Amino acid sequence: MRALAHPFRRQVLQWLADPATHFCEVEPSPIQGVSVGMLRARSGLSQSTVSAHLSQLERAGLIKAQKIGQWVFLSRNESAIREFAERLCGDIAKIDSRF
Repeated sequence: MRALAHPFRRQVLQWLADPATHFCEVEPSPIQGVSVGMLRARSGLSQSTVSAHLSQLERAGLIKAQKIGQWVFLSRNESAIREFAERLCGDIAKIDSRF
């Protein structure tokens, strides 16, 4: 839950859900994902700030990183996101049933 506390991290997950819409540089290729540099350019934030936010998402398992040469490409971990959403909905239902 902490990984989603910051609006920028939620924005990253939205951008990665549909990279072709949010990044004109993305072309169909065997590499699935968006480079860290493209995320930094899109956000306008410093490299260190973007890296810190991406580390939070990666530690939470919500994104996957793949290093190819000198670049790191990121994509959403759809199964982890789905599991998180299901758990959250279950927790909310438990809270709701108490009232």
